[in-house]
Amino acid sequence: MHNPGEDYAVEGSIVDRRGVRPGYIIVEGGAVVETGEGECPVRPDIHGMIVSDIVNGHTHCADYALKIPSGMSLEELVAPPNGLKHRYLQEASEEEIRKSMRSFSEYSASHGAERFVDFREGGVNGCRMLRQESEDAIVLGRPLSPEFDPEEVEELLDIADGIGVSSISDMDHGYIEELADAARDRGKVFAIHASERVREDIDFVLSLDPAFVVHMCEATDSDISKCAEAEVPIVFCPTSNAYFRKVPPIARAEALGADLALGTDNGMLCAPDMVAEAAVFAKVMERQGGPPSAAWNALTRLSGKLLNVHSGIQDTIGRGRLTVLETGPDGAPLPTTAGAVLRPRKRLKRL
Repeated sequence: MHNPGEDYAVEGSIVDRRGVRPGYIIVEGGAVVETGEGECPVRPDIHGMIVSDIVNGHTHCADYALKIPSGMSLEELVAPPNGLKHRYLQEASEEEIRKSMRSFSEYSASHGAERFVDFREGGVNGCRMLRQESEDAIVLGRPLSPEFDPEEVEELLDIADGIGVSSISDMDHGYIEELADAARDRGKVFAIHASERVREDIDFVLSLDPAFVVHMCEATDSDISKCAEAEVPIVFCPTSNAYFRKVPPIARAEALGADLALGTDNGMLCAPDMVAEAAVFAKVMERQGGPPSAAWNALTRLSGKLLNVHSGIQDTIGRGRLTVLETGPDGAPLPTTAGAVLRPRKRLKRL
């Protein structure tokens, strides 16, 4: 890969929310000065993939600074309200949490992601802090009250882009229904973890009309098919899942027609590097007998499939970050070290 300040041309495939197609970019002094579809008008120096519209579909950024001991179970680490992560968020200073948010956001941007969808703990204040610390965050808040508090939820939704909650195994079903209704009434996102530790009632989950579900490690083929039929995307987090010896059913979901997206999950477990996450996704897909090249669509699908239906979010996708990288023989992305994140020198037409 060329150095950031060099002049070069890249020809290959463009990958964004519109799909995969032939295209090129021309770089001068490390900035993109021309984009287009089809053949490059000058002799290309690099053949590879040009990826934009990368959205990290599931994160928890405030625990980025937390160092975790080995051997903890999923429940011991992240289950509310007493998991290690939740205790850390309660005990850490506000400045430490803000620093985690900033560092996470900077790392995410430097590795090509346009936005990251954060399930933000900490109630109204947690949402407010993230909104102040990162322009890249799509903030899905979570109330602090153990019971539905209309005033708290309204204040939260005044700040956040929606609500993102833990699983139906962790919360009262009636409370979850009220949160989902409140988000819909405001035209905002509602999303939820599903079947991460144990299989959960997908019929109830889908009755909440979520914009997407996360994990689905313990889901059956029937559960996945119901998500596909309901056109509810599944966000997979294979690196995070592997920490707990969980393997998401990526190839089954692809074969059953579900819409797949990618997330890096908790900052304490996985850096927000979406190309590296896509490489892991591709390896899991291949081991399960599926097409590793499906990783490309998973990198960018969330921005087109989900976020464009929510006012004010889609307009911020495609702001100019392009990731250029080479591919392996199977067409799957190589690790991020093979790529470079670029910005246009001036406003360019859409790729």
